[in-house]
Amino acid sequence: MIDAEGFDARYPALFRDLVALARALGAGPDAEDVAQDALLHARQKLHQLRDPEKLQAWVRTMAVRGAGRARRRRAPSSGADQVERRPLVEFPDVDVTRAIARLPERERVAVTLVFGLGYRQDEAAELMGVAAGTVYSSIWRARRKLARLLAIDESTVQSVEGSSR
Repeated sequence: MIDAEGFDARYPALFRDLVALARALGAGPDAEDVAQDALLHARQKLHQLRDPEKLQAWVRTMAVRGAGRARRRRAPSSGADQVERRPLVEFPDVDVTRAIARLPERERVAVTLVFGLGYRQDEAAELMGVAAGTVYSSIWRARRKLARLLAIDESTVQSVEGSSR
């Protein structure tokens, strides 16, 4: 069992990790609040943590849920263009980040966790609190939708480039 002092010693590293995770999941300006809330909740519930080796995964699960709540709170007041975007790779002529932001929440979170942050699909399922099969099917659907969205974006870019020559 991890005690409060041990938890407090890991706080800075956990905080940085959770802020990055929350930002990647679209929490935007609330990312630090999401991380802080997850860590405060975890510290209060340390007695429920059965395996101290799983502390990071445990707090990440809390942050994933918090990021989803933060995104939903902001959704009515902000448009899709205001989503904080931090692409890992720049793609010329194609706005992958915008296409991912247009996916339904479950698919967007699954794609971000697996392809953006490098989690295995079973790890993403655990973080999302869903069955592994749900993540597999969410990614399958997301890939099909992204292919259509990116094909539309690419053809639009090509037609604009062609008309400017």
